[in-house]
Amino acid sequence: MSTVLATVRLSRSDTVDDLKQLIEGRINALAKVHALFVQSRWAGAELHSLVAQELLPYCDKTEARVRIDGPAVMLEPYSAQAIAITLHELATNAAKYGALSAAAGRVEIAWLLMADGRLGLRWVESGGPSVTPPTHRGFGTSIMENIIAGQLRGEVHFDWRNHGLACEITLLIA
Repeated sequence: MSTVLATVRLSRSDTVDDLKQLIEGRINALAKVHALFVQSRWAGAELHSLVAQELLPYCDKTEARVRIDGPAVMLEPYSAQAIAITLHELATNAAKYGALSAAAGRVEIAWLLMADGRLGLRWVESGGPSVTPPTHRGFGTSIMENIIAGQLRGEVHFDWRNHGLACEITLLIA
């Protein structure tokens, strides 16, 4: 519940309707990851399942708009919640402003396990409109920096390339 409360408190918008939609989307992302926890008897969430369920709304059966690649990784609940919210924010922004806002847009999410017990996750957008760095720090950036970098002692790097955002996340999972 503290994660939900933090999500509500950090959410900002210009209108009540937009704020309601933002909060509902974020709480829905947490609800979906909790459904994975139930399936695993609260052991955590398998990363591929977590990524697939968050990006399902953007997958078209006739087009490969989303590519997911990586080894089987079970994330403990706290890390899984942070990754779920992070993926939700990246997907929402891609749908509004990035690759998923264009018919030809694509997103690739890939990860690997490093020898030192860290997880490296990479989000790469292509085929969307030209991208420019944001002019202010929003919720997505805050959550990534505060939870992933601060609490999980991970790293988050954004590369605002002209042809699409690339985001790299590294965190200790073992």
